[in-house]
Amino acid sequence: MTQPPSEPGEFPPPGGYPPPPPPGGYPPPPPAGYPPPPPAGYPPPPSGDYPPPGWGYPPPPPAGYPPPPPGWGYPPPPPPGGGYLPPPPLGNRPSFSIGDAVSWAWQKFTRNAVPLVVATLIFGLLLGVLSSLSGLLQQAVSPETFTAYDTADGLIETSSRSLTGGGIAVLILLTILQLVVTAVVAAAYFGGMLDIANGQPVSVGSFFRPRNVVSVMLAALLVGLLTAVGLVLCILPGVVVTVFAWFTTVAIVDRNLSPLDGIRASFGIAKSNLGPVLLAWLTSLVLVVVGALLCLVGLLVTAPLAYLIQVYAYRRLSGGSVSPATV
Repeated sequence: MTQPPSEPGEFPPPGGYPPPPPPGGYPPPPPAGYPPPPPAGYPPPPSGDYPPPGWGYPPPPPAGYPPPPPGWGYPPPPPPGGGYLPPPPLGNRPSFSIGDAVSWAWQKFTRNAVPLVVATLIFGLLLGVLSSLSGLLQQAVSPETFTAYDTADGLIETSSRSLTGGGIAVLILLTILQLVVTAVVAAAYFGGMLDIANGQPVSVGSFFRPRNVVSVMLAALLVGLLTAVGLVLCILPGVVVTVFAWFTTVAIVDRNLSPLDGIRASFGIAKSNLGPVLLAWLTSLVLVVVGALLCLVGLLVTAPLAYLIQVYAYRRLSGGSVSPATV
């Protein structure tokens, strides 16, 4: 009986297998008679003592085979930085009906009444308190002067307030503060409205997650300046700017656009669909006015309806989609 080797490598393996590697080395190339490597088109056999990384794995597609498109199987990514997404060609847009918009908004409101009313109430109180504090601060820093006039009916006394340097500084700070708060409120409120349009379940917290606030704020500043200039120029140009820029904030929040791209997107939608946009804008305006006339309490219902109509019109006229009213 053959004794086992006393040291590794003394006993040759049976069957004509390649000899074991020398101590501390890597396996040598296959000996003569070893099956050849795969045919042409596969990676070449290893050279040297160590096979290259990945040798023996399936080869890439042969030359001339069309590669899969980037992101194959998934929706294409948006342009870098959000980017301006122009509305689709007119023939590809779904039809828009103001009756459908009002019906959709009402059904969505009834299904999400509690979060919509609570969010509207909180935001309304916040903006109201901020406006009242602004008025009180301006009065505090603006001295009041009294002037008396002697008329046939007797002495008439009038009062006026003059704006001092401190008053101007306070006015600028309050304007910036109101702009920031309004932008945060708008970005958060439209975020919740878009969640409803997407068919997602919402809660009160859904309306307190502002999105893209800086772009919303800068766009509001630009639109405000354009509107002010338009109102000075016989009022009508200011109204035109208001209508054409109506979708600016919702487009910025929905597509994560820059301020200028948001304004361009809104102008593009309004330019291609002026009649439907004007009709939806007037309907929303009437709802807000009616709610304000009902001792402001009516705004808890009419304001969410107006914003839902705005979101519906934006999505439909830009080629987007909205969830069914029953969802």
